[in-house]
Amino acid sequence: MAIAAPVSAQVWSVLDYGAKGDGVAKDTEAIQAAVDAAHAAGGGKVVLPAGEYLSGSVYLKNNIELHLAEGAVLKGSPDLEDYCPSDCFPQNYSSPRTSENISGGHLILGVGLRNVTLSGPGKIDGNSRHFFLHGNYVDVGKKVTLPDRPGQMIWFADCKNIRIKDLEIAQAPYWSCFLINCEYVWITGCKVHTEREEYVTYNGDGIDIDRCRFVHISDCHIDTHDDCITLRASGAERFANPQNCEFVTVNGCTLSSACNAIRLGVGEGLVREAVFSNLVIYNSQTAFNLVSGYSRDECGASMEGIRFSNIRVEAERLMKIHHMRGEGKFRDIAFEDISGNVTATSQIWAKKDLPFENITFRNVKVVGRYECINADVRADGGTFLRQRLPFKIVRTRKANIENEKKLLY
Repeated sequence: MAIAAPVSAQVWSVLDYGAKGDGVAKDTEAIQAAVDAAHAAGGGKVVLPAGEYLSGSVYLKNNIELHLAEGAVLKGSPDLEDYCPSDCFPQNYSSPRTSENISGGHLILGVGLRNVTLSGPGKIDGNSRHFFLHGNYVDVGKKVTLPDRPGQMIWFADCKNIRIKDLEIAQAPYWSCFLINCEYVWITGCKVHTEREEYVTYNGDGIDIDRCRFVHISDCHIDTHDDCITLRASGAERFANPQNCEFVTVNGCTLSSACNAIRLGVGEGLVREAVFSNLVIYNSQTAFNLVSGYSRDECGASMEGIRFSNIRVEAERLMKIHHMRGEGKFRDIAFEDISGNVTATSQIWAKKDLPFENITFRNVKVVGRYECINADVRADGGTFLRQRLPFKIVRTRKANIENEKKLLY
């Protein structure tokens, strides 16, 4: 395994380049100047001392550590024009005037980089409060209009040797931290949260890993309105050499989500060889959601060699494993030593011509049931039981569930 090379011992303070850190003046140019100076000298540590630094997009460079000291806050600008355009790199994208309504803007970004670190104990704040409370956001009953907002707050593409450690990553207006087609990634000791009380951060994911290899996530606390951790296999058309999403470990984290604590799938590629262990999942809708594809224009991700072990769960539903609109193949997925409490029936639903292969439960001590369609499921011990036909609909969206079942036969 490649190991990130140490950066230079030299230190650059953003204050020396004109940053105010008063939460009023925009410090984008000063922060970028410090990053550029460190890069020109061969690399080093760029430091944000205590203070609040209002900023638009910061482009990282090779061999740089961006360090937020105790009491330092890097806060996203409320002005969309301060962020990078969607065409700044071929790998970037936006989805304006859609259900997500995001620009291609990111607060911190890097493409094709080597040996980069983001470190705390300071905080990166995406300023979602501004976009949701002062933008064109409307949430009335079932009608939701999402505000114009930046895209993924932290964004790395085609990078190698990336470390994100000991940071508070807060209030992203969209996904908090997104890495795509990267290799050798360590995310450790971070607190990641999006808003789910005062207002709702729609699409407010925690850590999204897409087509990345050799990824290690550990000792993080993640509390989000949308998915806490995702493994994806999408966006192949934007990369010269798209990878599988593979060789991933997630260990020692606590996860809470108004949606899915862990979600695997979507896209058109393969998610494989991933281990989730020693986790606590609480106050969540679904603990494990494995889905081939959501939209009609994606062929769907496949997955194999996935293991979940030694996990404590308090959630509405333990799992949902389903094709929905995708055409992926699922096989060799194991759940071992899972315990906790759930209230809703789980679903393991495969299409008739794409049955799930070798899904195993070992010592799953959850008092609950699962519905199984076209899937090879084997249980060894535990209390998680197969639901007998006819199916029992437990969710209020009864018509949607019945429509989804029709796709399976």
